[in-house]
Amino acid sequence: MQTHITLPSGLQGDADGFNRFSDATAYQFEVSPNYLELNSEEQTFPEVVAIQRLISLARRAVPIIVLWHKKVTERVFESPSLFPLLAVLLCLDNASHKILGDTGTALEIDVEPSRQTLYKYRLTADLFSDIQILICADSRGHGRPKSLYSKKASGLIARDDFESLVDRLLASQTAPNVSASQALFFSQAIATIVAELFENTDNHGRLGLNQVPFETNGIRGLIFRRVKIEQVESLTTANGDPTIGQAQVKKRLKSEVQALEISVFDSGVGFFSAYTRRAFSPETTLDDEWDVLHKCLERHYDGTDSATQASHRGMGLYEVLRALQSVHGVLEVRSGRAYGFRTFVKGEFKFQLEPAGSALRPGMPKPVLLDVTRRFVTVPSPHELLVGASVRVVIPLN
Repeated sequence: MQTHITLPSGLQGDADGFNRFSDATAYQFEVSPNYLELNSEEQTFPEVVAIQRLISLARRAVPIIVLWHKKVTERVFESPSLFPLLAVLLCLDNASHKILGDTGTALEIDVEPSRQTLYKYRLTADLFSDIQILICADSRGHGRPKSLYSKKASGLIARDDFESLVDRLLASQTAPNVSASQALFFSQAIATIVAELFENTDNHGRLGLNQVPFETNGIRGLIFRRVKIEQVESLTTANGDPTIGQAQVKKRLKSEVQALEISVFDSGVGFFSAYTRRAFSPETTLDDEWDVLHKCLERHYDGTDSATQASHRGMGLYEVLRALQSVHGVLEVRSGRAYGFRTFVKGEFKFQLEPAGSALRPGMPKPVLLDVTRRFVTVPSPHELLVGASVRVVIPLN
């Protein structure tokens, strides 16, 4: 049975809708003729999770046909790095691509030139003119983009090179009234987040449990996107006028602010198997997965794990959590059936923080994730089983 899925909407539904695709013997993905317009709109469903869903279906090793509408191809094939989901679609190993003509006839097309454009892409300083993805097509032999991997060494660029990269990307976004020290602090926090997340996928997202690279659909990626988020602020600080808030201290002011979204994904074994060195099985419970996510958070929390790598601190998820607290960001982690989050956005309820009198980390976040569905609950809700892992962070730019 061939299943027809329209992109992007077909990968943005609920878990039950997605699970209905699991019995298909072939997939036909049709890129919506309105994809360009949909891509420019604010996203309510995280694109990185749609990418995980796409990779999960592709990993079933059934035939895939991709149908492209002519009005979409010119823009996408010329600049595929601006369309993360479609960039991954172009890199799938078990897919054939066809273009729909004016009469509805589907003709085979060669998308290799577009893939080569993706492989050669380097992160640009004009970051927010559009979305951009840096893709690692590991199973196609193009897993080391020059923006992130060292020419001289065998691994990633050094930490200070990550900081230089982020400095260049954020330069045009620095407000004129921001001091040099504030800009440096913000840039260093972003560099920490990018370096830690991408180092994690380099360490755990390329290889199977047998420590052999995935032969098909081994794909990783780093996505930058500008989004808008709602930020709640006490009227005591609104517009810098304290007299407003004194009379209406319990009132709240909501405002929409520009934010930076950074997403990292991979098609690896996921957090559970990477940590336990065991394959996912029917006996694996959601509580097992949730427990492993927290063990990953706790690994460097108490400062007793001193494992480091050359040019990297290797502090992992907890270091990302700390950096996000300092820039009032949001963290979302998706792996297997687990989906956790933490928020430090201004105006949000401050939850799971160490008390001020803590001897270890006063005021720092506890290594705890909240359920993304029920928000301020630490018990996980089940989601559809997905391949690999993704981490999405959102950081206000104000």
